[in-house]
Amino acid sequence: MSRAQAADDVDLLVTAAVMYYEHDASQKEIADHLGVSRPTVSRLLERARAQGIVRIEIVPPQVEADLAPRLCERLGLRAVHIASGRANEAEPGPLLAEPLGAALDQADLSPGDVLIVSWGRGVYSASRHVRRSLPGVVVAPAMGGNASDQPWFQPNEIVRSLTTQVGAQARYFHAPALVPDTLYRSLLESGGLDEFLDTWESARASIVGVGAWPKPDASYAAAGFPVDDAALHGAVGDVAGRSFLIDGTLVPFDGSRRLLGVTPEQLAKIPTAICLAGGVSKTEAAIGAARANLYNVLVTDAATARAMDAYLDAERRSASR
Repeated sequence: MSRAQAADDVDLLVTAAVMYYEHDASQKEIADHLGVSRPTVSRLLERARAQGIVRIEIVPPQVEADLAPRLCERLGLRAVHIASGRANEAEPGPLLAEPLGAALDQADLSPGDVLIVSWGRGVYSASRHVRRSLPGVVVAPAMGGNASDQPWFQPNEIVRSLTTQVGAQARYFHAPALVPDTLYRSLLESGGLDEFLDTWESARASIVGVGAWPKPDASYAAAGFPVDDAALHGAVGDVAGRSFLIDGTLVPFDGSRRLLGVTPEQLAKIPTAICLAGGVSKTEAAIGAARANLYNVLVTDAATARAMDAYLDAERRSASR
């Protein structure tokens, strides 16, 4: 293409873009003006975006200024980071990545500090989108893995993904989340769990997802969790395999003593314990987990934050009757 032809081509792109985006002209009107077909106009507009002639900026409205502090006060949290919009529950990472980054900034992690991560769709999704630099920080699983082939049920895969994103160091845990009684006792007696018991005890930060009950995902049952156990019928959610009621009461189930993972007591001592709750289905689970002291920093979307606030309002009205 000659220099003159290239200039003419750019002129077409600019003209089509200006008419469409600044003057609200239809593609038919642009086609008539330029003497081309409507499909050609569509391609011109696509090229204008691809070449940076057109840049589309989304400026979401600010979330209500009092929403985060109100949730902090009502749930006894250190901080609440809210992303504008409604998270895709299957892939909340793109929306929650920036508030998660802000929560990690708040943790102020130094080289050698330990950050532990649990399983779940939200944590896996966020691990692939968060943009921060954590050189020298050690990232480790908060629990054992699952027989499922889904990556969000594999804490080691989440560790690998997150360390790739943030430049941290990975520490892997090669064990299932639930083990037979005899193996569990053997691991304790032999010291085979000492490294990870120490890791969980010394963690300076954690990132956990919150599962909403009842559990529709067959992979949870495949991991050995007794989803039909009568003890779990009143549960509203789980964090790192630990289930709880809406009032924060932890619900042990048959075999819960064999769970290889961070304990509720250890989670409660972590200085910056982050919970990702992306999607309104997580409303009750996120409230129950906060009351169970399983996290102290909430990362969520505006729709879920408002749903949590409304649920707490309804609780208060019901209690006052």
